[in-house]
Amino acid sequence: MTRQRQFTAKPIHVGANSRAKRNSFVNGVIMKKIICIILLLSILITALASCKGVTIIEDESESMITTTGEDALIEIDHSYDWQYDYDFNYDPGTVEGDYIFNNAEAKNSSLILKRNIHTGECTTVCTDPFCKHNSASCPFYKTIYVVGIGNTMYGVMRDDNINKNVLYSFNVDTNKKEIIYETTATIYDLLQYKYYIFFRPTDKGPLRMDTRNGETVSIKSQPGKIGSVSGDMIIWIQEHKGEMATFTATDLFGNDPKPYNIYIYNGKLHGVIYDEQTGKASYVQLDRNGETEKMLIEHSNKAIIVGSNMLYLGDGKTTRPVDHDDPSKGEVSTAGDIYIAPLDTFKSRLLCHIEEAEPYTWGTSNLNLMLCGDWIAVMIFPNHPLDEDKIGIFNDMVIVNMKTGEYHISRYIE
Repeated sequence: MTRQRQFTAKPIHVGANSRAKRNSFVNGVIMKKIICIILLLSILITALASCKGVTIIEDESESMITTTGEDALIEIDHSYDWQYDYDFNYDPGTVEGDYIFNNAEAKNSSLILKRNIHTGECTTVCTDPFCKHNSASCPFYKTIYVVGIGNTMYGVMRDDNINKNVLYSFNVDTNKKEIIYETTATIYDLLQYKYYIFFRPTDKGPLRMDTRNGETVSIKSQPGKIGSVSGDMIIWIQEHKGEMATFTATDLFGNDPKPYNIYIYNGKLHGVIYDEQTGKASYVQLDRNGETEKMLIEHSNKAIIVGSNMLYLGDGKTTRPVDHDDPSKGEVSTAGDIYIAPLDTFKSRLLCHIEEAEPYTWGTSNLNLMLCGDWIAVMIFPNHPLDEDKIGIFNDMVIVNMKTGEYHISRYIE
């Protein structure tokens, strides 16, 4: 806050001679002030020209740089005083249901698959068993994105019958398909959070639909695109050529934008160290100087954030005891292990060990997780024999319960 000083001057009574001297003195002071003002304006104009639209905003609690125009908000230092700290209430952002949905390519066919979280059974969403999924007669032809809420799948497709791009819903219990939104423009960024569907037609900007009542509202657009939605926040990503991407967080309407650091949990800054030779990652806690303070997870496969937890795969090179209470019972490779680490403590525990297959990589990213209630689908590398014309290798997954560790192997073989 800027404080202004107030001065109270008493009147001065002088004679004519003294008044003339005083006028001469005042005129001199005014000229000096004018010269100073001109110099200050010159310096200010030069500084503004060099800043190219950058405005410095300072207050008693923080300092940041905001850029005008098309540039994003750039963080200076909010590592330990963050507006949007992580909410550790367990909230993966999904509702209860029976299926996880995903789309896959098979030869010249585009498959839309549903996986039963209770059994792992994988079948096509299309109810025609003879459909090749490669013609405009297929109701799911040219579907490029799918997400699920409960037992209803939402997809974006190109409908050549009406020459438009559409957002549709399909309930697998009733086999009923409904067109929700259609446009001649392209639709991008289909995401799901709780009961909401987020999507972006190129001619309208980002929209949010409430699947409970069909209400669709516009979202105030921010620089970049919607990367993820969690904790009642929209996380916007803006890519910069040759530089690190910047992140901005807003509420679910796109309001109140603030810089966001995806590596800050529980008020502490974390970093990721990648080993380019092995492709493994180590997660560390950093001090205020950016130096490693504590090793949290060492040499794991790719990790993802789900609700208030981090899930990651064992590196496959190390082993763990079969029985932690009795290490003499032998060891087992961590290749089939999925671990879970709460973000507030980072105390990892073994969630489950998959004996049927060795995990190869995550089948989803942070941007659009395949979730259903407490279940998440993870891509695995199959160890069962495959013919050249089979596509199971692209669609083998393990569906695991993030609370209990129960899991099912889900395979689709054409």
